[in-house]
Amino acid sequence: MAEEFKIAWAVYAGGVLVLLVAGWWFMRNWGWSWVRNLLLLEAATLLLVPARGSMEDGPLTPLLPLFVYQTIFEEEGASPEVAASLVFAGGGAFAVMLIVGIITLMVRRRKDRPMTESDQY
Repeated sequence: MAEEFKIAWAVYAGGVLVLLVAGWWFMRNWGWSWVRNLLLLEAATLLLVPARGSMEDGPLTPLLPLFVYQTIFEEEGASPEVAASLVFAGGGAFAVMLIVGIITLMVRRRKDRPMTESDQY
């Protein structure tokens, strides 16, 4: 990767990190922390996953900006590879956080339930 793209990726990743920290800061008092984490992980995944553009030898570019660029400015719209990558990256992040959220709710419910002598578990 060329030096310019390394610098551009560093600036872009820093900007996304600042955006995510700001999102966490404004949502820090939410009662359901796993929903906040889900939203932040979705944003981070869609903004930071790299993809190749229409040129095979082209540099890696962030997925969501590439999808938006191709949708707006290219005649055929977004390429199927970029659209599929966007769907799978977003769906994968959503599935991971959904599983974490369900497990968190189950553990919290089991911890809050009072133990009785008849309850062996």
